[in-house]
Amino acid sequence: MNKTIRNIGIGLFLAGAAFQIEEIVEKEEITSTSTITEDDYEQAQQELTEVKKQLAELQLDLNTAQQDQTNATDKVVETATTEQTPTVASMTLSVEVGMASSEISAQLAEAGIILNKVDMDNYLSDQGLAERIQIGNYELNSSMSLKQIAETITR
Repeated sequence: MNKTIRNIGIGLFLAGAAFQIEEIVEKEEITSTSTITEDDYEQAQQELTEVKKQLAELQLDLNTAQQDQTNATDKVVETATTEQTPTVASMTLSVEVGMASSEISAQLAEAGIILNKVDMDNYLSDQGLAERIQIGNYELNSSMSLKQIAETITR
């Protein structure tokens, strides 16, 4: 879009210059004198000034469009960042006498601390930690890994 506006401005400038050159050439052919009168010079200066004004207006439009595009991009990035920020769930896990690792995993999954209760239960079993779970209250949150949770509840 930026190049398009710039190209339009350059095109207008070149078109104005081409018309001016064509007018000068036609006048030379008709009058057969190659002198440029003061009136012709004044008229060319006025046309050049008008083309410069148009070019300046196009440049302002281009700058405004770039700022709008940058602002819109910043808003999209800000919105995407806000939407992608996950919320951290936390809970106090109360481990009581006789609780199995599958019960603990189910409670963690319900609270949103872990995504899959089977993964946690398997991790505890595979690492030999299912029998080492300690009774007590533990502060856990969803930013913790399975390993961190296991270490916390088996101390």
